[in-house]
Amino acid sequence: MKRRILAAIMAIAVAASMTACSSGDSASQSSADNTAAEGEAAEADAAAEETSDNTGDSKGTILFSTKTITNNEFQRIMVEKCEEVVEAAGYTFELTLSGDELTVSKQVENVENAINKGVDGIIVAPMDGSSLIPALEKAKAAGIPVIIADSSLDEGNDDLFMSHVGSDNIAIGYEAGQQMAKAIGEEGKVCVVRGAAGAMGSELRSQGFEEAIAEYPNIEIVNQQLGNWLSDVAMQVTENMLTADPDMDGIFLCSDGMLSGVISGVQNKGMDPSELCIISVDGNISALDAIKDGTCYGCVAQYPANIGEISANTMIDVLNGDVAQEDVEHEQDSGYFFMCPDTIEESEEVAF
Repeated sequence: MKRRILAAIMAIAVAASMTACSSGDSASQSSADNTAAEGEAAEADAAAEETSDNTGDSKGTILFSTKTITNNEFQRIMVEKCEEVVEAAGYTFELTLSGDELTVSKQVENVENAINKGVDGIIVAPMDGSSLIPALEKAKAAGIPVIIADSSLDEGNDDLFMSHVGSDNIAIGYEAGQQMAKAIGEEGKVCVVRGAAGAMGSELRSQGFEEAIAEYPNIEIVNQQLGNWLSDVAMQVTENMLTADPDMDGIFLCSDGMLSGVISGVQNKGMDPSELCIISVDGNISALDAIKDGTCYGCVAQYPANIGEISANTMIDVLNGDVAQEDVEHEQDSGYFFMCPDTIEESEEVAF
């Protein structure tokens, strides 16, 4: 079973991207992207069904639910590391995907289906802070332990999961704000490209950035818009914000998945990205390449493999009976690192 789920999904993704590349029409591109997302989710569902039929020698089944691993290296690496640890411990790894960055209802359906099938543990990377709450209440009632990976839930729902594993997103945003203030000389105008509405990773990173910038009275956040985690949307909102106020000194964006769009948006307005302080979050190799070529100043990098490994090991310890749920550390910080021109050597070890 090892690697079959991910291999099948990545094969669909490659085929879909080849179809997309053969067409220059934007409508065809959108259709191909939708087909890839639907295919990814369907393939994960089919693989999950196969998994459920082949668990005779397994200690139990651990579900991992996230949005997509197509064109999302962060999620892919997190999932792969989790799968590796789960299977090495003798458990069956079941992956369910929503198929794209925004189909929250599919994730809710996936988690509810897993609860109904009676999985032994659930690891979930929530697509927003609230939609999964009813499903996780069902998991709690069924006695299924839950770990939240990466993005967190809305405040007030700590009783629905035994641990949250991920970077401190407020601290990440704060680090980005401090680095931006330093880079632009503690004065100027900046804007923010957020993620999707309701996504806690985006909300908390933006909050941390705002808190940092508030410490500098001569820096103003003049605009914030949603990029929906998508490059093309990020490009459009970047153009919109620069049209409204071209005298911008810096742009903070909540994920590397939008970085190419932000850079293109700046260039489409006839501006040089190297003359702005652009800071992103995640730590993808594409961000490091942009830092090297001067189109991005910095990136607050996370460690997706750490998140996957810690999540898996925590769940396994509980299911094996080595640790009681109430003794699990409720917040487990996976750390972060600031990539910039001054830290290139270290950044090459961190980027994924």
